[in-house]
Amino acid sequence: MKWDEMHRFFLNALERRIPEKAKLIDALSDILSVEKGVIYRRLRGEAPFSFFEAVQIAEKLNISLDSIIYNDLKQTEHFELKLIEYTELNDIEYNHWENYISLIDSAKDDPESEIAESSNVLPISIYAIFDSLSRFYLFKWQYLFSGTKNRISFRDLVIPERLYQIYQAYFNTVRKVANTIYIWDHLIFQYLVTDIKYFFGINLISRDDIQLIRNDLLALLEYIEEIAMNGCFEETGNPVSFYISDINLDADYSYVKINDMRISLVRTFILNSVASTDQLSFAKIKDWIQSLTKSSTLITQSGAVHRAEFFEKQRTMISEL
Repeated sequence: MKWDEMHRFFLNALERRIPEKAKLIDALSDILSVEKGVIYRRLRGEAPFSFFEAVQIAEKLNISLDSIIYNDLKQTEHFELKLIEYTELNDIEYNHWENYISLIDSAKDDPESEIAESSNVLPISIYAIFDSLSRFYLFKWQYLFSGTKNRISFRDLVIPERLYQIYQAYFNTVRKVANTIYIWDHLIFQYLVTDIKYFFGINLISRDDIQLIRNDLLALLEYIEEIAMNGCFEETGNPVSFYISDINLDADYSYVKINDMRISLVRTFILNSVASTDQLSFAKIKDWIQSLTKSSTLITQSGAVHRAEFFEKQRTMISEL
């Protein structure tokens, strides 16, 4: 099914839910926290609703996205790749992030909410408050996806204030989820150190830059170790399960379960993800993440020896940067 057809079905569902146009615009403006002019453009088809906008609206208005998107093809598994151009974010791309944070924020009202992620790259939900780490991943994205002429050094990269606020908001909001599961590749920090050494070797990261990153990495390890020892986020007291995978993880998979919302995601291009609200996809990714625990070691509140060995190894490696 083509996107314009999907969008038309979605608009039809909105009109059936709230037939009076003025009331529909008011409702959508309140749900997305945007001006009415933005909603007018969405309804006219000039700028289609984003994936996360559609999910947020569907949840608030009790609309089934499956029945809209797949219609008579409900068995089709569908993922949407929504790329954000981090070098020059526009208002729509900022809104994508802010709408997603609003979705996650609704977890505070759901005692059964859950986020789980298997990763070979540090997730933003962990490093977002550490400035040099946020800059590094943005810097790596810029290096790989900008043209050669547009590449800048780590020192010259500046996180836009609005994006910086989004990172902080996301970090704080994720901690409202009732249960969080992390499964990390045992080489997750080794991969990062390898990247840092590469950029140092091509003179895009200086010795002083490395010192900043090293300090943040050591502070991050201390923060994570505290979570692992207590089994919860210190900010909210909500439980966290940390697993270290004994096998290499080929990709980053995650799922989000909040109220009636089910989202599965696969990380792509460092800072982006492909996402789906398909129930079958959600079930498969959830099963996959849960299966990874069989080849992983739980280091939260148990596995004290393995936990101490893991963190000591990471500190030694990072200190030698």
